[in-house]
Amino acid sequence: MRRNRRAVVIVAGLGLLAGALVLLSDAPARFLVLEDDFGTVDAALVMSGDPGYERTTTASRLVLSGRARLLILTGGEPGPGDSSASLREWARHLGVSDAQIRTESVSAGTGSSMRAVKPILRAEGVRTIALVTSPYHQRRAFLTAVRVFGRGVRVFNYPARPSAWTPHRWWTTPGSRHIVVSEHAKLAYYALRGWI
Repeated sequence: MRRNRRAVVIVAGLGLLAGALVLLSDAPARFLVLEDDFGTVDAALVMSGDPGYERTTTASRLVLSGRARLLILTGGEPGPGDSSASLREWARHLGVSDAQIRTESVSAGTGSSMRAVKPILRAEGVRTIALVTSPYHQRRAFLTAVRVFGRGVRVFNYPARPSAWTPHRWWTTPGSRHIVVSEHAKLAYYALRGWI
């Protein structure tokens, strides 16, 4: 009996230690980041929530270099980085022509952005996209895009670069801890709702 209790305590302790080591590694943050190799795509799709315009800058470079034909911007919320109008102004500032920009201005989140963009993809004959968002948002945005767009659109992951956020030592700052924990919670919520 005593040996069994001691074994249970040791196993539980080792399990807690292993869990702590995983949490205090880059693994939980790196899990959120997806990146694919690709040549050219029909469109670069930018997710709103881009107050520093790192997402828009990254996607605009794809268009300006000829790797993407169109720049599709999302965002129906007011304010810099949250409205597709503000993202459009930044893309224009970088040199992307109006003829290459498409926008939706009704969404208020990842899922509604994808649903609002779907008719644009259909109208423009888009079959391949580079999905551009912050590295920590990449996995949830990708899974949502695949669910909403279906088999007709191939989605490549292309996180914003450079990004203000990094998965390296994510647990050392309150802001980064909040991002990682909340993004995992959102992934779980999206899965429970059947959105991914």
